[in-house]
Amino acid sequence: MTIHTHDASRETVAGVRSRAAAAIRSGQQPQTAPWSRRVGIASQFAAHGPTGEQLPLRAHWKPVRRCVQPNPMATAICAVLIALCLWGAAGCSRQHYRRQADAEVLGLLAEKSNDPRWELHDYRFTPHRASRMYDPTSPDCPPMPPDDPASHQLMHRVDCKPGYKHWHRHGNAMFVENPDWRSYLPCNDQGVLVLDRRLAMQVALVNSREYQTELEDLYLSALDVTFQRFRFDAQFFLTNQTFYQNNGPKAAGGASRRLSSDTEATSRKLGIAGSELVVGFANSLVWQFAGPDDRTARSIIDFSLVQPLLRGAGRAVVMENLTDSERALLANVRQMEQFRRAFYVNVIAGRASGPGPGRGGLLIDALTPTTPSSSGGIYTLLSDQIRIRNQRVNVSGLRDSLDQIQAHYDAGRIDRLQLDVARQALFNAQNRLLSLQTAYDNRLDAYKIQLGLPPDVETRVEDDLLKPFDLVDPSLIAISDQVTDLIDRMRDPPEARRGIDLRQQLPQFADGLLQVDKLLEADRKLLDRALPSRRKQLAELSRREEVLRGDADSRAYSVELLERRAADLNRDMDLISSVLKQVADELRQTAQAPGNDEQTLPLLIRTSNLLLNATLLETALRLDTVTLTPVDLDPAEAYITASQQRLDWMNARAALVDVWRQIEVTANALKSNLDVVLDGDVSTTDNNPFRFQGTTGRMRVGFRFDAPLTRLIERNQYREALIRYQRARRAYYAYEDRISQNLRSTLRAMRQAQLDFELRRAGVLVAVSQVDITRERLTQPPKPGAAAQATTFGATTARDLVQAYQGLLNAQDNFLLAWVEYEANRLNLDFELGTMRLDTSGMWIDPGPIQHGYGQAPGQPDEPEPNPELIAPPEPIELNQPIAPPAPQPEAIPPRPQPIR
Repeated sequence: MTIHTHDASRETVAGVRSRAAAAIRSGQQPQTAPWSRRVGIASQFAAHGPTGEQLPLRAHWKPVRRCVQPNPMATAICAVLIALCLWGAAGCSRQHYRRQADAEVLGLLAEKSNDPRWELHDYRFTPHRASRMYDPTSPDCPPMPPDDPASHQLMHRVDCKPGYKHWHRHGNAMFVENPDWRSYLPCNDQGVLVLDRRLAMQVALVNSREYQTELEDLYLSALDVTFQRFRFDAQFFLTNQTFYQNNGPKAAGGASRRLSSDTEATSRKLGIAGSELVVGFANSLVWQFAGPDDRTARSIIDFSLVQPLLRGAGRAVVMENLTDSERALLANVRQMEQFRRAFYVNVIAGRASGPGPGRGGLLIDALTPTTPSSSGGIYTLLSDQIRIRNQRVNVSGLRDSLDQIQAHYDAGRIDRLQLDVARQALFNAQNRLLSLQTAYDNRLDAYKIQLGLPPDVETRVEDDLLKPFDLVDPSLIAISDQVTDLIDRMRDPPEARRGIDLRQQLPQFADGLLQVDKLLEADRKLLDRALPSRRKQLAELSRREEVLRGDADSRAYSVELLERRAADLNRDMDLISSVLKQVADELRQTAQAPGNDEQTLPLLIRTSNLLLNATLLETALRLDTVTLTPVDLDPAEAYITASQQRLDWMNARAALVDVWRQIEVTANALKSNLDVVLDGDVSTTDNNPFRFQGTTGRMRVGFRFDAPLTRLIERNQYREALIRYQRARRAYYAYEDRISQNLRSTLRAMRQAQLDFELRRAGVLVAVSQVDITRERLTQPPKPGAAAQATTFGATTARDLVQAYQGLLNAQDNFLLAWVEYEANRLNLDFELGTMRLDTSGMWIDPGPIQHGYGQAPGQPDEPEPNPELIAPPEPIELNQPIAPPAPQPEAIPPRPQPIR
């Protein structure tokens, strides 16, 4: 409370000057103002004589020996208050306020993340130093970023008016992103960033803009809580007004000069039941500098207490904002962990991350789960690499087959049409290979942007996740291509073959054949280790209802056929192993004593055919080593697990209650205003700012009432709250339905995938057999007496071979995609159940098989409210019974009209 002191007429400098001039004219000693010596203003004025001449006052004025001394205590108080006001005007530094906010936010997040189900690991809302988003400049006084030159001129001069002069006081930055972030990338010696699943996740957590935005939204949600808590703290305010006032002689009240300082200190406290207590201290000091040198000082202490009894009263209303912000922060902490898990699924499998923290609370509609999409992320990049390698094998096989068909065409054993069919198939396969590589490069650039990296970062994806699907070892593909290239060069004209060194290349091919033999032997051992689990899976699948009723071919799930196939592969392994060693010896002998091209070329063709046979055999060997992680979970059990473990489901329940609480809050506004008011004050006397006396006190107590005559706005808000709650109820059970749908769809897809995976495996085996059969036709020697025939092959030999290679490629790709989709669904299922766990580095802790009882032990359901009053559901209505209409209500009697008076 500010005390206003009424001004009395005081003598101004003009009055002093006129009296001094009159004294000089009469020969008397001029009377000086008592403050002239202290302030020294008299020496700055001149008196005027009768003729208007200017007379200096310094020679006529003498020091004043008597003056009224100011109160030293009042002067000290005024000086202290003015100093405090000057200090408070500057306030604390930006850095102080930023660090204070950060400390409070971290404390709140630690308080809300004390549950292991949503514990925040290494939470930081400031980007890491290695991040592209990191700002190395001052966070409180950042320099100006690069600006558009034309727009920049408008900051310094606009509409011919000069602008602010200090835009550049913090310097100018020549960058927007962190200039040193590339030096932190874990590149290899060639400057290539080699990504696997772990490194991709680490790069994304450091550089992803989407992830950083969610962290900042969580920070802002915590800031809202600090404000709501502050509302219930004791709040202190200090204001000061200091003015020097000069009134002229003709001003109201006469001439005066004075210095006044009004200080007000206030403390406010809001109670949880709606009471508001205000305590204030006000002080007013006034010095007069004209006429008699005096001062006035007065202080007052006042207080006011208001307690609502109806409208605006009660904890439900008063604490609503605090409760809402606290619940929103808890929900956002859980949602941040939910988003962190979804972010992993997005980076690895390509599923959309879904909603993250939201400032102001989370709505049920915003939490609605998204339907899992097809696989993406690093899964797709790795599968694309396998498809590209499969396509290269396809191109290599078609090129080798074209060479054989070309040789048969030159010998007159096949017609030109089949040669053109084979050549066209090779061209199409090469075009497909180029298209796959281009699509992969584009997808890799998009993935780098998803991780927060620019597309120009040289990146290579390498991970052993899909290594079992390298059905043909890359080294086998490399040596096969080298042999095929040498065969092509051997068929060139003699002058083009001068650079061929058979003495060096043939021993390398021999060593390569021995290496292939070791690869095949290692694959046979892998198959032996995988056979027990394969037998178990096939036995379980063979008992499926779909297999028993004939919807799926039972031979694909036959353990007996698996055993027979394994025996055949072992026999073929023994045979090809001896042939590989024999051909390797022949290559070394030929290198030591090379003959003519007619002798070397058939050996190279035989080597190429042998490598292609090894390719088919390795494909068959590795095919049965690939298995699926078992998933067998009942949809009803999965639904119960999700209801206990899903963090967003916890938030959805809390969001429904948040909407329900608004009914009570809005209904309170319909009541009357009835407040208990208690206020009073006490002031000082005798011009002493510290002499408080009870006799000056004042006390008032009473009631303040406002009848609820106009409540249309409040009525509409209350009705709207009722409707919002009913909508929230519908949104909530729609949310539950969506979760149930996703779980059932995922489990159904995985159940189908388990059967489909074996069918696709069988399809690859059939395709391998088709390629083997069609290639055998090309290696058959001519029949006796067939030299005179135009052709010795069937009319569809080349087409059958092309179709066999294409069928093998499609079967391999489908087999790979089936496994990738299954693994993506297994990851999605763990996420949908809410049982997904990440380690401190953000990597998924693979739970292995997901079967009965999974997710029931870890974690505890939310604790219920103490002593909840449970309302039993209504009795069910038989649908075949008509619903009785409600009993008619008596009509209200209209009021009798009153006569107009």
